Amino acid sequence: MTSSASTARPERAVFASISASVRGAPERSSPLFVRFMAALLLLIAAMAVAPRAFAATRVVFDIDLREEIAAGRFDPARDMVGVRGGAAPLSWTRSLIAPAAGLGKEGWYRATALFERIPPGGTVPYKFRIERPGQGEGDEGWETGGNRAIELVADEVRVTRAFNAPGAPVSLSRAGTIERLDPLPGTWVGERPVQVWLPPNYERDTQRRYPVLYLHDGQNVFDAAAAGAEWQVDETAQRLVVDGQIQPLIIVAVNNTARRVDEYTATAMSRDGHTQGGQGAAYARYLIEQLKPAIDARYRTLPDVAHTAVGGSSLGGIMSLWLAVHHGDVFGTALVVSPSLWWDNEFPIRDAQKTPLPMSVPRPKLWLDMGTGEGVEAIRQLRKLRGVLYARGWASGDIAYLEAEGATHDEASWAARVEPMLRFVDRQFNAKPRDGNRQQRDPFPVDVRPPMPKGQGSY
Repeated sequence: MTSSASTARPERAVFASISASVRGAPERSSPLFVRFMAALLLLIAAMAVAPRAFAATRVVFDIDLREEIAAGRFDPARDMVGVRGGAAPLSWTRSLIAPAAGLGKEGWYRATALFERIPPGGTVPYKFRIERPGQGEGDEGWETGGNRAIELVADEVRVTRAFNAPGAPVSLSRAGTIERLDPLPGTWVGERPVQVWLPPNYERDTQRRYPVLYLHDGQNVFDAAAAGAEWQVDETAQRLVVDGQIQPLIIVAVNNTARRVDEYTATAMSRDGHTQGGQGAAYARYLIEQLKPAIDARYRTLPDVAHTAVGGSSLGGIMSLWLAVHHGDVFGTALVVSPSLWWDNEFPIRDAQKTPLPMSVPRPKLWLDMGTGEGVEAIRQLRKLRGVLYARGWASGDIAYLEAEGATHDEASWAARVEPMLRFVDRQFNAKPRDGNRQQRDPFPVDVRPPMPKGQGSY
């Protein structure tokens, strides 16, 4: 396959030739001709760099199932093996089936995927899964361990390994100062790592205090080592702060644990044949009574409600909503990203509808979003939640609402929305205080609104 360097050579040659022609043009050349040639040069320069920027990446997966066959865990006459992942054309809900590799390659299976869009960070999480008749969508068939990752760094990438084998290590990309804190003792929930991103000039500007954003699933926030993909919050925040597009803030990434489902849900439900969930209140106590005081003691924070936000996606999204509804005196802003509103027969929506909320108390500011690729039902539930919130006293100025066109339920889609999320949080952190009653009666605020990704939405 032709490399990007060789593809660019003819354009550079033409560029040089035309440049020479322009330099050698007689002085009597008209201004219109000069402007035309300058525009042509810019067009050719853009073409010279365009091939790699928009090139697709072909990934070939060669899967070694010989050990699984020998151990009786894979029956070539009955079973299939496929690849699932977090960016199109891969999906976590359906497998890209890998046919048998053919004669001379018994026990090997091959699948090919063409990635036409490179996700933020250039990494894609994936896993192999054995598909059996009548298996369903539970935990059966998956490889053991965490997600593996592909780095889309060339026109063609090859993944060759045995089923259940570790994946290739991921290159870590981090921006700014990130501190790793020792886990706090497990008083209400289990111990977990915590990482803290500090804004530029934090060490130099010793008199300044900063608002704080707490994010769930913290291992996916700053790098792709844990999940094979990341939100790129550090890179995005660093760029926006350095460019003066948002004010400096502190970002606290709180890792999840093996009890993630329990801790990110306020009620229990039967799921996959056993009861899960219901420890959300204990996790909230950890955040409010243990972690937040420790962060406020260690760093120069603005600890009040107006300068404290929380956010997360999926189950982390409904946990952020629950914290805003039940602890709006602590978290003045919440990022509710692709929330799992289906949980426990739409409990998050019912909870927002029934929890007592005095009209005299200002409502927490909410970012609500969902990708249209997450399904019609997910969009219906998000719209239903928005309607409930309006009925409970939230004004349109209190809610940022987005249906992200084509976005799916994965880190790459969420990373693409981090910039407008941070702009929204920044707007709340730096808003002028207003009377709570007046805010609820103001359905059409006229404040300047930050840009949104493409899709149906409003501020």
